[in-house]
Amino acid sequence: MTPEYRIETENQIREYFKSYDDIKEIVNIKCEETFNDLDVVVNVWNVKTEDEAYWVVEGETAPMNLYTQRAHYFSADEAYSFHMGITQRLSKRYQNDFKHIIDEIPLDIGHLKSINRKLNMASEKLSIDLESEEFQSIGLLCRESLIDLSKELCERNPELIKEKGLKKSDFKGVANAFIDLYIPGNQNSDLRNYSRKLVDSAWSYNSMVVHSQNKKYPDAKIALLFTSSIISLLENLFFKYIGFDQELACPECGSLQMEFIEFEKDKLKQVCRKCEHEEILNLEEQ
Repeated sequence: MTPEYRIETENQIREYFKSYDDIKEIVNIKCEETFNDLDVVVNVWNVKTEDEAYWVVEGETAPMNLYTQRAHYFSADEAYSFHMGITQRLSKRYQNDFKHIIDEIPLDIGHLKSINRKLNMASEKLSIDLESEEFQSIGLLCRESLIDLSKELCERNPELIKEKGLKKSDFKGVANAFIDLYIPGNQNSDLRNYSRKLVDSAWSYNSMVVHSQNKKYPDAKIALLFTSSIISLLENLFFKYIGFDQELACPECGSLQMEFIEFEKDKLKQVCRKCEHEEILNLEEQ
């Protein structure tokens, strides 16, 4: 243990103890024992306060926690054993409950098979223990996902692509063309502007991750989140385009919680579940 590490850890322990209102002032701190039998360096500190004695267990990769000496943990070894046991259980629980990074945002891309597969592959690959070139490969997978999205959009409307003179691999050009198609009009000008910025950010950031050897875990995660966000964005712009945001609203209270009940032949009763306003719709006139 270096002197710098010792001083820094002692200060951290003092700050840690301040978070407990019922623990009195520390009068002495010393490192009692260091363990490395699990290939992780873990230190057990003997901490004396004005009226109590504690074991504090910590390490560079182990979370800090304290254990009272008087009631339960009589030796540094006991405190260490309990601490590592509970942290390993928590680690196992984390692995069991692990969700992909792309689960952090709501995606509507289940039907986009190749894109979904690449994003899941990148998410499963993402780990803090990766080397820099492996982070670059995640950026490459993200960029390939955007190109796949571009190809998917081109298949949806080849006439638009031909009219604009775009190539399938031109993600930014294709994405911006579909943004203009999906959300036209002055009322959508702000959304178009924000969407174009996100398109540019996703592509540019992924390219930066691909070409840089200095990127780390957060950079690769941000690239994956950018990619997932822009794919989900374009799918939801498509939903707007086909009218998913045109739900009938109650003419009385404006609520969208509408229910339709068959009333007579060619007639429906529109009932608001919020204010109970009713209105008859003649299907022949719709």
